[in-house]
Amino acid sequence: MKLYHARVAIREEDFYLPDITTVRRTLRNKGLWPITIREQRPPLLEWMNVRSRNWQLQLLRALRFQSATASAGTALLNIIEGENDPRRRLAFLPTRTVLKGGGSFSEALRALRLMDAATMAIITAGERAGDLKGVIQHAIEHTEEKGKQNKTVIAALSWLSFDIFNVVGAVWGAQFGFIPYLKKQGTKSTDPKAIEQFHHAIKLASAINMTLLVLISAALLGGAALVILYWANRHKPDHFAARFMMRAPIFSSYIRNVAMQDSCKLITRLLRGKVPLTEAIDIIKEGTYEPATYAYWSESKSRLMAGVEPARALSRWPLLKAERDQIVTIQSVDQLAEVYEAIASERQLMAKSDQRRLSILGIVTMMTLSGATVLTMIYLLMIQNQSFLNSLHSLRGGG
Repeated sequence: MKLYHARVAIREEDFYLPDITTVRRTLRNKGLWPITIREQRPPLLEWMNVRSRNWQLQLLRALRFQSATASAGTALLNIIEGENDPRRRLAFLPTRTVLKGGGSFSEALRALRLMDAATMAIITAGERAGDLKGVIQHAIEHTEEKGKQNKTVIAALSWLSFDIFNVVGAVWGAQFGFIPYLKKQGTKSTDPKAIEQFHHAIKLASAINMTLLVLISAALLGGAALVILYWANRHKPDHFAARFMMRAPIFSSYIRNVAMQDSCKLITRLLRGKVPLTEAIDIIKEGTYEPATYAYWSESKSRLMAGVEPARALSRWPLLKAERDQIVTIQSVDQLAEVYEAIASERQLMAKSDQRRLSILGIVTMMTLSGATVLTMIYLLMIQNQSFLNSLHSLRGGG
């Protein structure tokens, strides 16, 4: 299906149809003869300047407000008709077509391609249960929490990238800028011992700096390769990149706690949004990339499908013993949601503790690398000053 804009003698109209021939046929059936028909293409960076999380939150909040006095479909249609931004009107066109054609609210919202799988599952389940107005709040909370988590991760990665850039820049500048400059300047001293000492110092500083450069570059390239392999095989817990991530000190604990926190919060919202347990687990698996957490939900789903009761199927590693003991006692879906909410809160505290340890480790590592770089630079400056003093001695001796 594509978006088309047709201009006829008396008006202009938008269509969401497979091709131009279908648009022309539709107009002729209405007794209209098109003057021009052109395909409407979304902007190249549509996901950046149109389909943002801010728009998603605005739409959900507007739906919550308007659905208090009208049905969800009518509320959505009112929002579409009142939209003034031409880019958003273009994005809304498939949704409008579904609503005008008698489609359901969830089908219309899915045609917008704005909500993620979890949000759509919450809304679809609420529509099935006849409690659509109530679950919109769960969808808003999920979107807000996801936005906060993304901002936290981006901020942490930005600071880490800034520190790494500074260290790498200093090492590269010393190796390919300052050291060649000192070699070119040389020493003005005529004393063979002083000249030999100068060249030895230059070689030593260059070797130390090159070692730092090789180690840092190898660590960055290795880390980048590991991340790429990990992402390419994100749903394969047995892959060596996944196994490495699960064994990395501190970091493995942090990403596991973050993943468990996110997935437990999400299943709480899905269950309270009337999404069936097995369907909720399928949604969580799609958005879970940490190996241990993915294996937990995958194995739990397999046990549930094999007929194991939920309390036993869900009580397994990487849940802690206290968490498993809580799950064993569940008697209903509402209790399961409460238990997972408590687990999410506990994992959040554990993730914050791991984050502090990671921050300390990062600071120590950066201070060590920066200290080695600074000491090398100081040593090079001492060489430069010694060369300058030697040249002064030479001038005095010549005078």
